[in-house]
Amino acid sequence: MLTKLLLTALQVYSWLIIIRVLASWFAPTSRNEILVRIFYMTEPLLGTLRRFNFVPGMDLSPIMALLLISLIRSLLI
Repeated sequence: MLTKLLLTALQVYSWLIIIRVLASWFAPTSRNEILVRIFYMTEPLLGTLRRFNFVPGMDLSPIMALLLISLIRSLLI
């Protein structure tokens, strides 16, 4: 039961990261309240991963986050 809940939470968090990436492409200056909330929910993980970015000028933290979430999900299954 707890495993299923964690898997669902990780899936939702993955979708939030994807929505944030798409929003940054199509509406980078949007002050939509939903997008602002998504930013604040995903920034703790993405901000932490941004410190390990080794490619100057490219933010690879969303890709690293999705890979990390995928790894955690595979360990839970």
